[in-house]
Amino acid sequence: MVLLLGGGYYAHRIYEQNRPQPVWVPLTINPAMPVEKRDEMAKDLKGKLQDRAALIRVSKDLGLAQKWHLSSDEAAASEIARRLFVKVGETDGKVGKVPSINIGVTGKSKEKELTTALALRLMDDVWKALGISPPGQKDF
Repeated sequence: MVLLLGGGYYAHRIYEQNRPQPVWVPLTINPAMPVEKRDEMAKDLKGKLQDRAALIRVSKDLGLAQKWHLSSDEAAASEIARRLFVKVGETDGKVGKVPSINIGVTGKSKEKELTTALALRLMDDVWKALGISPPGQKDF
């Protein structure tokens, strides 16, 4: 009976660790922007984020080749491109629900720290692609 309970607990723990858990950062946009423009903006932003050289820099910055046990940063860049998503959605704002572009990475529950770091690192490239400074920083 003890072995059955222990095995059940172990199986449940493994199941929970391998559940999908995407991590994203919402980028709020103007509610007056037409839906077609939002979709176009998301598509353009995803194209800029999937630039091979940029993904290799992200991989090197976070050491993803070693953490994912891949042979090179190019392989890690391919994995980032596979996991990356840019979707139009909604987020909670100061005045209720506001439209947003969600930039994120898919992953498993046990990889949450790494996927969070990856999503935040990708936001640095988003700010550069949009040509604006991140919130909390002033342009001088």
